[in-house]
Amino acid sequence: MKQREYIDAEIKEYEDHPLINALPPINSPKDTAELIRRIPVVSPEEVALPAHIRRHAMLRIMDGFLYPTKAHLQLEQTISTMIRQGYLSRNIANKSYQETLNRTEKLADDSRNAGNEALVSSVIGCSGAGKSTAVEAVLSGYPQVIMHSSYQHVQIVWLKVECPHDASVKSLCINFFRALDEALDNNGLYEKQYVKPRANAEMLLGDFARIAALHSIGLLVIDEIQHLERSSSTNVSDRILRFFVQLTNTIKLPILFVGTPKAYELFSPSMRSARRASQFGSINWNRFNTTDRSGKGSDWDRFFSQLWALQWFKSPQPLTKEIKTLFWDYSQGIAHVAVTLFYLCQTRAVTVGREVISRDLVETVFNEELHMIKPMIKALQSGRDSEIQKYDDLEIPKASIVQNAVVSAPVNENTELNREDEHDFPEQTKLSKLINMLEQAGIGEDIAPTVAEQAVSELPDANLFQLLAHINNLQNKEPVPPVKEKPKVVKLKPRYVENDLRLMVNSKSGSYKAMKAEGVVLHLSDYL
Repeated sequence: MKQREYIDAEIKEYEDHPLINALPPINSPKDTAELIRRIPVVSPEEVALPAHIRRHAMLRIMDGFLYPTKAHLQLEQTISTMIRQGYLSRNIANKSYQETLNRTEKLADDSRNAGNEALVSSVIGCSGAGKSTAVEAVLSGYPQVIMHSSYQHVQIVWLKVECPHDASVKSLCINFFRALDEALDNNGLYEKQYVKPRANAEMLLGDFARIAALHSIGLLVIDEIQHLERSSSTNVSDRILRFFVQLTNTIKLPILFVGTPKAYELFSPSMRSARRASQFGSINWNRFNTTDRSGKGSDWDRFFSQLWALQWFKSPQPLTKEIKTLFWDYSQGIAHVAVTLFYLCQTRAVTVGREVISRDLVETVFNEELHMIKPMIKALQSGRDSEIQKYDDLEIPKASIVQNAVVSAPVNENTELNREDEHDFPEQTKLSKLINMLEQAGIGEDIAPTVAEQAVSELPDANLFQLLAHINNLQNKEPVPPVKEKPKVVKLKPRYVENDLRLMVNSKSGSYKAMKAEGVVLHLSDYL
């Protein structure tokens, strides 16, 4: 537990706020890059070791490699701002702190106002893209627990809780109290005190809110939020989401959701309105792509160049365009897949005694050791939405990307974007300008061209503002209900058998006479 060391407030709003001034200084982009970057060391002494020992050293590729990108810088700025803005109305140096504690008693009464605060954000991306790793890397730059002796107060700067697999309220609260006990190193005290056999959901959520306020949690990170989709009851999922929004509304606790694209379908209307109101926006954690319009190389180029340098070969292999393209094809820009494939290829190469990563080796390792993810990679390679949507954790739906991007960067007729100033975008076509604007609004580089081309094709004569407005309207269009065809009435024709009673009943001569003539009616006198 770190003892408090206050720094001078960096802006006037942060003056006389112990919870804020006990935090580290605000990072510059360069500071963030240095904080996040993790490049393992490959020493000459290890390269000379036998292959079976070198394999152990190579594990650093899996555990110790992290290359910062623009997305990491955006994430750090989002977390930095959320923590400090959330503390503004929670000042332990004045009476507002006690008022915050008192408000937790009325948590349930604030449900109708949920979603009005700008303290909710999310990081959504495909499995293996490095979302959770990135969040943990940013949070590592903050002390988790700070002791304020002068105020007899224990501040928890951040707390990361995993959404339970069974999506139950009780399991969520258990995970929360366990994470709290681990942060405070208090031997499970909170879990023992509050998680009782007879404790109902209402009691547990109330205790959750009170303890969060008591320890001035600066940021609550809910990881694997898509697990709520597994809930057997829609009401339980909605209740948990409403509770999170009430926390931001009542005790001003910022919440960062981390999950796969499946999470987009979970947000209730109240949660959607909270995201729209949020000044922090939603970060779409996309796969790496090979598109480069900057002339400085794509993020994939820089990422893979750093990864390729981690060779425990006695004669390091130079990086070629062919091998870089090959790894992208087999990983489809998913960071974890690329790192794993590179590690497995390298271990296989030193084991067989031929320290070269060739096309044949990459294909063999992928087919033999990564065969479980082969269907997902093939779906991404196809580029067909129908194939990709079979795997919910692969891609963010385009409609969700457009919605979040337009909401996070609203445009009106008075903005500079509507003027199409050629000095701002020299030698660019309308399409390329629109693509740049969409990327600045938060749409990924792999999706922005598709969205822009569709808008331009639908409105070829529109200016940039009209095109952006058209994209914005996509989220508000209700799908046209399918026309239900009236079922055709088919007149059934009966099929008759020999001596069918139905024919005798309808006989003109009368039912009894017809049955008697056919011998269906028995004469009792014959049996007496």
